[in-house]
Amino acid sequence: MNKFSEDAKLVINEINQYSNTRDTLDIEFWYPRSNEIKYFNIGLMDVRAADSIRISYDFDRDGYKIEQASTFSWDCDDKVCDPDWQEVSFIQAWARQKKEEV
Repeated sequence: MNKFSEDAKLVINEINQYSNTRDTLDIEFWYPRSNEIKYFNIGLMDVRAADSIRISYDFDRDGYKIEQASTFSWDCDDKVCDPDWQEVSFIQAWARQKKEEV
């Protein structure tokens, strides 16, 4: 397993799998505005190929931004190798919160 950098330890304080939710891995993104790490890249290791996604929190719009790369190969002399992450979804914070009946 890879060792996390000190910044990663500050951002990802804990990763849990609770006994009552065996099918879910819980990750808390701790204060991304105050650290260098701003994104989670999530990929799939399976016989089924799938693009990875990159998740960040957009504080200006108050919600989660999900991006996918559009470039997957580069010339041998390419020094940048920019995957060209593009937003494919935005999820507003508290968008599913039920309104209290008065």
